[in-house]
Amino acid sequence: MFIKYFIITVFSTIVFSNLFAMNSIASKTTPSHVYAYTKQLHDEIKLLKKHFNITKEPSYKNIKTTLLPRHAWQRTYELSVKLNILRAKSALPIIEPINMEPTLNLDPAFTYEQIQRLLQEVNILKFRLGIKGTTHTPEIVEGKTPTDVYNYLNQISRELDLINGAEFTPSYVFAESMRIFEDMDTILSHLKINVITGSPAKIKNATPKESYDLAINLLNIIKALEIQAGIPTVDFYAFRKKDVNPADVFEITQIILSELQIIKAYIGLNHTITRGALNYTSKTPADVVQIMGWLIRKARLIDSLNTKLGVE
Repeated sequence: MFIKYFIITVFSTIVFSNLFAMNSIASKTTPSHVYAYTKQLHDEIKLLKKHFNITKEPSYKNIKTTLLPRHAWQRTYELSVKLNILRAKSALPIIEPINMEPTLNLDPAFTYEQIQRLLQEVNILKFRLGIKGTTHTPEIVEGKTPTDVYNYLNQISRELDLINGAEFTPSYVFAESMRIFEDMDTILSHLKINVITGSPAKIKNATPKESYDLAINLLNIIKALEIQAGIPTVDFYAFRKKDVNPADVFEITQIILSELQIIKAYIGLNHTITRGALNYTSKTPADVVQIMGWLIRKARLIDSLNTKLGVE
């Protein structure tokens, strides 16, 4: 009996100690904390690269603008998708990426949670692949920003491209565009806006660059709505680029999704979680261009978030 109570007491102490530690971290989590664990994630990805005998370094460019925690959080979704590609490549079943409820003020602690999930997923992959080696949490260097975290996640994303042997295909991009499409329809329905526009004609021989430019235009429409509503927004001009591939278009779809989450939270759709992507095959840039063009037509139906909600 004594041993039974002793075990229960010890277990309870451990559980409550861990909960206290997690609450302590959450109460003080800053982008600097998130950045430190992102560094550890990068070190873990390096172990994967070593296992696959990959010595090439990725090519990437840092975004030079002021981003917010919601953008860094959304980038972790992209890493989850790429880890799933690696799982499939390793003959392992894929794991549904985590999505969360829309929130107006996304705390860096939520991105910290995502990084911890990614670290766990990499550790599982290491176990399944028989990869030895461990990493340690780096020292926290103060002064990091959500933009620093975002750019570091971008580097890790490109590292995973090297491991997977390929970047995103148009089919992956189309799947994310459909997530945007469903979010847009949800917003329009909530605002009681009748959709009277159809899809534009499909453009033959469309390119990822055309998809990307349309996505930037859509972001600018969303930004104008955010400014009218007094929602903190960012300058998307820094995302403009000349050379574009499907991976770049996938990235910009995640920025759009992050902006739609804050709009959903603002209009009261706090419990409407964007579902995971469905599986599509044989899609082309022309399919993505068509969806993006349709999304722009739908977004232009929204004159103001405030007037539709009766907000003065």
